[in-house]
Amino acid sequence: MFAADGSDMARPEVENALAAVIDLESQVGTRWWPGVEMAPIAFRRWASFMRRHKSSDPTIEDRVLDLAKGLQAHFEPDAPYTPLSEWLHLAGVLASVLSTDIHE
Repeated sequence: MFAADGSDMARPEVENALAAVIDLESQVGTRWWPGVEMAPIAFRRWASFMRRHKSSDPTIEDRVLDLAKGLQAHFEPDAPYTPLSEWLHLAGVLASVLSTDIHE
């Protein structure tokens, strides 16, 4: 993600943007955990994708699925109550923020 001057945004700025998107999604769809709690988890999961997956040519869909599964595992560890389709929707929205800041 880029700041107004074209430079990369710092992690706290990206997490703030993620938190805002999560809170906005909570107003129109599934009620998620507070964005401030979910954003660091989403950022860390996204940033660690290449370390955990050795695929030579991962697609954005691979990353979105991984993010959805990671968020679900973190926030619903014992029994998933929220359908995977809802997690995939949220992960897709978050990916639009994160994919512009792959460099961390």
